[in-house]
Amino acid sequence: MEELKENKTKPCCCSAILGALVIVFAWWKVSWGAIALTILGAALILKEVIDRCCCKGKVCKP
Repeated sequence: MEELKENKTKPCCCSAILGALVIVFAWWKVSWGAIALTILGAALILKEVIDRCCCKGKVCKP
């Protein structure tokens, strides 16, 4: 049972912020919205590949 708790990843507020921005740009009709969605999607993928929180400790507290 203890092993399952140790393997659990800690939440990262950066993912929540990126996700909220994806929703905003999906609904907000601007000419550069597709570019913003592409960059945000790439940032989310890169964060998952690196498997680390992109924020510093002061911003995201576990």
